[in-house]
Amino acid sequence: MLGAAIFYKSTPKMPKNSQLKRGSTTTVSPVSKKRRIGSDEGPGKKVVRSIKSENGLEPRRTSARLGSSRLQSAVKQEKVAIKEEVKEEEEDEEWVLPSNKMSDDNEDSDDSDGEMSAYEKKRLQNIQENAKFFASLGISKTKNTLSEYASSKGKSTITKGLKREKKEKEPLPRRPLSLRIRRMDPEGVALPDAPAPIYADDAPSYVRKPSGPFDMEPTNLGSDDGGENSASRLFKSVTNMSQSPKSPKKEPSLPDLAAFTKTLQRMRLAPERIAKVTKDRVLSVAVHPSASKIITCAGDKWGRVGVWDVESAEGDDGVYLFEPHSRPVSCLQFAPKSPAKLFSCSYDGTLRCGDFEKGIFDEIHTTDVDDDVFLNHFDFLSPDGMKLLVAQNQQKGYVQVVDARVRSHTSSLGFWLHNRYVKTVHIHPTKPQYFVTASNDSSVALWDLRSLKEHGHCKSISSVPHGKSVSAAYFSPITGSKAVTTSYDDRVRILDVTESGNMEVEKAIRHDNHTGRWLTTFRAGWHPRREDVIVVGSMERPRRIHLFDDQGRLIHSLMDEALGSVCSVNAFHPTRDLIVGANSSGRLHVFM
Repeated sequence: MLGAAIFYKSTPKMPKNSQLKRGSTTTVSPVSKKRRIGSDEGPGKKVVRSIKSENGLEPRRTSARLGSSRLQSAVKQEKVAIKEEVKEEEEDEEWVLPSNKMSDDNEDSDDSDGEMSAYEKKRLQNIQENAKFFASLGISKTKNTLSEYASSKGKSTITKGLKREKKEKEPLPRRPLSLRIRRMDPEGVALPDAPAPIYADDAPSYVRKPSGPFDMEPTNLGSDDGGENSASRLFKSVTNMSQSPKSPKKEPSLPDLAAFTKTLQRMRLAPERIAKVTKDRVLSVAVHPSASKIITCAGDKWGRVGVWDVESAEGDDGVYLFEPHSRPVSCLQFAPKSPAKLFSCSYDGTLRCGDFEKGIFDEIHTTDVDDDVFLNHFDFLSPDGMKLLVAQNQQKGYVQVVDARVRSHTSSLGFWLHNRYVKTVHIHPTKPQYFVTASNDSSVALWDLRSLKEHGHCKSISSVPHGKSVSAAYFSPITGSKAVTTSYDDRVRILDVTESGNMEVEKAIRHDNHTGRWLTTFRAGWHPRREDVIVVGSMERPRRIHLFDDQGRLIHSLMDEALGSVCSVNAFHPTRDLIVGANSSGRLHVFM
């Protein structure tokens, strides 16, 4: 019989320190062989390979005691063939004994004889259990992942070719000290010791203009240029327009908002309607109400007032520059019934009137120089401009009633309204006893001039809090039933003003009002003849001027290729359809 029979021999348990002998010879029919790879093949796991015969039966074990030399030679040939095939595949794959066949398929040695003892079986069982436990922890997979990650990070770029030789930097010799540091002249002679510094009292950075009236003399035109004659012609022209204005007998009806929006859309900016009127940043703008001649005025950061005859080529392209103040000109206005008079107030604590008919700047109101009180804004209590309400500040916000017919020089601060500065003051168009103020204390307040007390903090009729400082608040020009405010909380608000004096927010428009340090603060204002159009500057690009209606809707944005800067201060012409915008370099832009 050529088959092989497997005999099992019971072996007594061996002591731990005795040498173990195990022998099992696996024979496989040399007719055909198949290899089965275990399903648990993977990184860190053992690769399972077993040999099956062609009919799918497990290889038979033969005993070492079988004396048939033919059978032994067949077994040896089969093992040699298996080892050669294993050797060929080990070049590509890793060979490890499978954990589930360790006790059955022992092919480690040719001279093994006898079956495994109970000790060996127990030992193999422990090995299998430990292998299963560590496999469940996934330590091998984690180790391989970390090693792959470390090897990938450790790769460095390989530089081919010649390597750059590192040269040691030689210490530079110390540069000799200059003659200036050694206090020597160019010839090498030692200079005398410097005198001790003499400290003087800190003088103010500005000097207030002399008190009293002085002539309106343009500083940008000399006598050789014919400046006096040109300025006198300007004064005469403004006076004539103010005395006999060309106003229609019957006030024409205003077009509706849709028609006016089309008018705004037709407005353009031409290069000849752009001029540098002041030397520094513009803080205030005023437009003469004449319908026959376009005359605009601007006040800048250092007390200058520029007057521009837009359609004139006389003088410096129609620009005349005056210096009535020494600090920022915070407010400019023509008197409503006397347009030949241009009123201006400044941080230098003075209120002046530029009289074009007389050709002088007259001093209307002044504060004490030592008190360092500055004037922020004013408005007219009378149409002829003889009575004014002035906002003046010294750590707190005050207002003062000023009579232009009597030159006033007083140390009184007036009525105490706010705990911080008053930025603007505006008289109600139909009820002049009421006025509205905007303050740095983040509030807009409505006041009754008749109820103000000279001592102590005055009480307002109503107040509307804002998120941050409020830069301006103005009544609507005809009825005063609404008010527009501009605040640093990035809102332009439209307030509803009732007959009883209550103010409530009707609409809040999101608008970027953070102009920064180098731009003049935005102040949204009304069209002087309409209560449904508001104009305000914009920080958007391309540069533009925003126009909103009384419901907070954006109706138009004035843009032009020639407009390349932010127009912070904007004003409508009182009688014509044109808008003047001023930037921080002293330029005026006329859209018409």
